[in-house]
This record gives sequence, C-alpha cells and structure tokens, in this order.
Amino acid sequence: MLSAPQIEFEEHRLSNGLSVLLHRDDRVPLVHVSVHYRVGSSYEKVGRSGLAHFFEHMMFQGSENIAKNEHGGYIDNAGGTWNASTNKDRTNYFDTVPSHYLDLALWLEADRMRSLKVTQENFENQLQTVIEEKKQSYDNRPYGLAYLRFDELAYENWAYAHPVIGSVEDLQNTTLEDALQFHGTYYGPGTAILVLSGDFEDKVLDRVNHHFAAIADQTTPDSSDLSEPRQREEKTETLKDPLAPLPAVSLGYHMAATGTPEYYALSVLAFLLAQGESSRLYRLLVHDNNWVTNLSVGPNQYKGPQLFQIWFQLQSGVKTETVLGALEEELGKICGEGVLERELEKARNQIAFGFVNRLSKVSQIGELLAHYALYHEDPEMINQDLNRHLEVDRDQIIEAAKKVFNNENRTLILVDPDKE
Repeated sequence: MLSAPQIEFEEHRLSNGLSVLLHRDDRVPLVHVSVHYRVGSSYEKVGRSGLAHFFEHMMFQGSENIAKNEHGGYIDNAGGTWNASTNKDRTNYFDTVPSHYLDLALWLEADRMRSLKVTQENFENQLQTVIEEKKQSYDNRPYGLAYLRFDELAYENWAYAHPVIGSVEDLQNTTLEDALQFHGTYYGPGTAILVLSGDFEDKVLDRVNHHFAAIADQTTPDSSDLSEPRQREEKTETLKDPLAPLPAVSLGYHMAATGTPEYYALSVLAFLLAQGESSRLYRLLVHDNNWVTNLSVGPNQYKGPQLFQIWFQLQSGVKTETVLGALEEELGKICGEGVLERELEKARNQIAFGFVNRLSKVSQIGELLAHYALYHEDPEMINQDLNRHLEVDRDQIIEAAKKVFNNENRTLILVDPDKE
C-alpha cells in the first residue's frame, strides 16, 4: 500500500489550558505559527450570527502593545506572511516568518490573545466592514446568494444552516456588550491550539511559556449541538440571480460527520467521480456532452454532519432535467454496479499524491496538525488519515452510496439567471 512520511511532533498543554503542538523541520529557515480557536459560526446563538467572522477582523484592531493594523506590518517587515480565516467550526490566525523572528510572531499572537482592544470605535468600524464584505462577496457577486441559501435550505439545525458571514440584520442588532461576551467566552488559551512548525531550537517550549503561560483563561465555551434530523423528502428551490451568467445547479446529499467510515468512502468516491478528465462525471457531463462547466464534487468538510455536494453551471441552452437525469443514472450505477478496481486505484493514487504534496511545506504541516487536533481531537491523525482513505474498498463505497444517494435525502437549488 502507498504510504506517506510519518510526521513527528510533540504535544503539550500549559497550565492555563493552551494546547501546544511542535513539529520541528530545519530544511528551510522558516517557522509557521498558527493559533486555532475552537469557535466558528456554529457556536453562535440565534439572532447573533456573524460574531465569529466579525472577530476574525477584530483581532487585527490592536491590543495592549500593538496599534490598530500593526500586526500585519510587523510580519511584513520581517519578510513573513500572515492571514486568518473563519468557518463553521473554527477560527485560525497564522504567521510564517524567518526562524529568527519566531519570538516576534509568538509575542504578537500572545498580546492579542491576552489584551485585544474591543472598543466602541473598533466595534462599530469592523461591524460596518463585515456588512460591506457581505454585500461585495455574496449579495453582489454571481451565485453568491445561492451559496448562502444552500445550507439554510439543507440543514434543519441552525448551527450549520446559517452562513459564516452572518445576516446584516443580526449584525446591525449586535451590541458591544454582545461582542464582549462572545469574545470572553471563546477567545483564550482554554479554547486555543498553538502550533509551531518549522525551524526552531530545542528550548522552544520555554519561549512558548514565556509568552503564553501567564495569560489567564476566562473562557466558558458552550458545547455546540451539531445533530441533524434525518431528511425524509427532497428540498427544492429556484433562485433568481440576475448577476449569474449561466444557469447553475447546487445539490447535496446528507452524509455522516468527518472521520466516519462513510465519510472516507464518499471522499474517495468524490475523486473517482470528478477528479481529472478521465473521471466519470467529467467524461459524462463535460467531455462527451459539453453540458456543464465548473464542476465541483465532494463532502463540504464540516466537523459534524456533512453534505456530499455537487455544483455545476449549465452551458447555454442545456436543459436542467437532462443533466439531472444523467447524473441520477450515474449515481445509480455506483449504487448497483459499484466501481472498477482500476478507477479505485487511480483515486488512491490521486489522494496519496495530494496528501504527500501538502507535507512539502512547514506551513501546511502546521495547519494539518491543528486541523486534526480540532476536528478529530487527535493530532496523530496526520499519520493515519491517508491510510484510512487508501483502505476504502469497493463494498464500502457501494454501501455508502446506497445509503446517501436517495432523492428524499437531497437538497437542490436551481439558479435562474433572470435578466429582467
């Protein structure tokens, strides 16, 4: 069986609850510093959507020793890179710097963890920034509203149903007190995972303790209920989008959470269906018939109950029912006839190549360690995840396909480029 290099790392926990993962790699003089907070939009309360993404912005608005927007300037001047992101399940902040600037990156992350300035001025400024971002990125972008609407239609549980960006109404109704309470609940060492990946010295844990150990943990996180009731009938909606250049289809089937046997089987199937020009759906929908463009297939990669999503744009003049019929027929073949061993072997090779390629950079190794620590509660999964994909066999794919690919388990959004 194919295999990947084993990633060696150390796991520590500071007295204040901060989880620390250390992966040493001195091939290049760089170190990646990443902080993952166990908070995303699924942790928000009804009526207060958007706070997790809002704090992705707020965390750059200054702290006790760092002026507004200075964090990025420090990293830029050191020759490094930095960014942040928020999704349904977590928020992360990261810096990649030359090794001799490690202390700078640790100091910056510790300072904003300990003493973020959530002032009325910063609050109002960033609230407006997020509202404008929603307009630019979703409301006034082709297919943006369909993207936001899909989870709202597919999920019954509000935790995953509402969008990460939040609603404008909720954001406008949010107060500074709401923001302070949310920050105090979720942003501190007790909910954080700090990862250092790259070229650092043996006593690096001493430097981590120096910067982070004195930060008091005041977090009181609530457990997020991600359970989803079984869907018993198809959900269908047509959404008019005058910005869309072509009709489009977004459909999804409810499936199990990450890390389950069903998840691995359907992740492998996604490669077999749509990865590369010889894949089944590419040949059927693009190469042989020229029905669609921008084909995307696979699990939506949430921590909890997921959707196996299929997205495509229809070529001009192609009927939706023609493509959906052909798609249903192809998925039916998977359920009835299974897959060929040569198809499965190709998918395994693609998965192995992609995984090993991600291990070529210390930044990607660091992000993977944090991902497995947060999504699987086990960073050692970095050395097991590939094998779990490669061990998937034809019977497991058929079993998962039969369970998932039923129309009563499907959510379907049709995007109509109405120009009137």
